[in-house]
Amino acid sequence: MEKIAVNYEKMYYGFPVILTSFYDEDGVAHVTTSSSSYSLKDMIVLGFNSKGFAAQHLKAGTDFVVNVPDRSQQESISYCGSRSGAEGSKFAAAGLTPEVSEHVHAPAVRECPISIACRVVEVVESEQFPGVTNIVGKIVSRSVAKDYLNAEGRLQIDKLSPVIYAGDGVNKGFRDLQES
Repeated sequence: MEKIAVNYEKMYYGFPVILTSFYDEDGVAHVTTSSSSYSLKDMIVLGFNSKGFAAQHLKAGTDFVVNVPDRSQQESISYCGSRSGAEGSKFAAAGLTPEVSEHVHAPAVRECPISIACRVVEVVESEQFPGVTNIVGKIVSRSVAKDYLNAEGRLQIDKLSPVIYAGDGVNKGFRDLQES
């Protein structure tokens, strides 16, 4: 396969879309679309634009919940990704419902089949990558919709219908991974 060198500002090769939710200092529930994340055991790392509304609140040590939407929520995903939380809470306008998390001081998204409650443990910013903030969190609890679990309480992979984000900074978009 012949390859051509490209000079893209960004390269998203297919990351799962998440909805990150948290409370602001006034107790208002906020939610934002994110696509830069990974988890390993009880650690989770989220990447944000340093100047963004969510980054500013999470850098302050705010608890958060990583919510995994499915393809039926693409309108909510797009809405939450196209507006700033500085304009106000996006929950109602996106057709989403905040619900109290039992384990952290952050709302979960009721409509998402998976919610992962987290606490900020470290904020990583580097001169090497100006404008990028990485939030390292400790996973406190994981919740999965009953319909997504088998009789033994294990995740049924075939029930998942994640949405991915891919693109090169100019051509970009969401895509669901529906099995053919």
